[in-house]
Amino acid sequence: MVSALWLTSAVAAAQGAEVTAPTPNGITADGVASRAEKTSVDVATKQADVEVAAAQLDQAFVGYFPKLQLLARYSRLSDIDAPLLGYGLAAPTVPKTDDVLPVPAGSPLVQAPQRFPVILNQATFQAILTVPVSDYLFRVTQTYAAADRSKDAAEAQAKAARLKARADAKLLYYTWARAKLTRDVATQAVVQAKAHLSDVEKAFDTASASKADVLRVESQVAVAEQLETRAKNLTEVLASQLRTVMHDEGEGALALGEDVAGEQALPAAEPMPRLFAEALENRWELKSLSESALALEKQAAATRSAGYPRVDLQGEVTSANPNQRYIPQQEKFLTTWSLSAQLTWTPNDVFSAGAAGRALDAKRVQVDAQRRGVMDALRVEIAQAVEARNNAEGAQKTTVRSLAAAEESYRVRRSLFQNGRSTSVELLDAETELTRARLDAISARIDARIALVRLTHAVGRDR
Repeated sequence: MVSALWLTSAVAAAQGAEVTAPTPNGITADGVASRAEKTSVDVATKQADVEVAAAQLDQAFVGYFPKLQLLARYSRLSDIDAPLLGYGLAAPTVPKTDDVLPVPAGSPLVQAPQRFPVILNQATFQAILTVPVSDYLFRVTQTYAAADRSKDAAEAQAKAARLKARADAKLLYYTWARAKLTRDVATQAVVQAKAHLSDVEKAFDTASASKADVLRVESQVAVAEQLETRAKNLTEVLASQLRTVMHDEGEGALALGEDVAGEQALPAAEPMPRLFAEALENRWELKSLSESALALEKQAAATRSAGYPRVDLQGEVTSANPNQRYIPQQEKFLTTWSLSAQLTWTPNDVFSAGAAGRALDAKRVQVDAQRRGVMDALRVEIAQAVEARNNAEGAQKTTVRSLAAAEESYRVRRSLFQNGRSTSVELLDAETELTRARLDAISARIDARIALVRLTHAVGRDR
């Protein structure tokens, strides 16, 4: 109703001046919000944090697997003179066999030196499987839980960044729309002032108006032109900001695609405690801080476990040429295995792990304090949004009557002035009041939309 009333009167008063109206190809608040969300640098950064947290979670999951170590090694040793171990008897004329047989009588015996063989080429293939029993009990589970919480915190922060990007983009859109409509009102004010100047100049020519009247109207024209210039410059600046938010490289003028001059329906008033409780449940920022605090708690527990004694089970399979377990060494691959249980403890780790755990506890307390700070700020944000909603609701109603009265007053004053029954000062006052009423009507509709965006985001209903 107000939109139609204002547009109709504005066209009549401006005598054909262009008035901003929604166009099919124009941009809307939701469209700007979607593009801002997709191209936001902050959202991209937070999404990268999610990928980092997901990778750390995968890394923590690997901790559940026994550690398998594979080794392949080749060595070339320098030649040495093997030490003499002693002498033995040998029958060089007796054929060598693998069986144990007596030396035939009469066979000559010789003295033979005994040395271990020197093998210069050595190759080893080894597989070692370690099962960290104590880590399973105290460290791995806590580390995985901390990584999982960190990932949840990063995802919540990314979601919060997306909603904030959308809300900020909508607020910027409505601010730009306000400037655009303000420019139209200023243009109409210029046309009205010039029409008044033309009338008063005619009256001056017929000696029915003074030079002071002419000068005052000329001053009114200058004021209206200055308002138009400022509104035009502000519109261009805000349009540039919109393009930056949307990362739009286009150069054409942005067209309004939403009827922002129409009355905006607002949700029914609700008590603050209910809105605050809803925000505590919905806002991703609080969810992120809660998950971060839990992650730090788990990290502290895992860090302290580094001071506990370690218990590891280890299995080893070695295939080597020569294999060191065979004496004397043989120049061929031989395979051996071993199983072992190992208990280790470094007392110094008790103190260092305890200190590191206290540092993580302090960080958790810090995050809890940040969460309380966000809750306090959130309470203020909701209160301000509720106040803006209440003010906008009243303003939308009062500006209807104010604009209708100002338009009728201007019409009557102009008609009286043209018939010599009203002064130029009275007509100037009527013009000023009409311009103010039009600006108030625009602000009331824009403020209602801004209040709705802020209230929706503050309570978390935009998730």
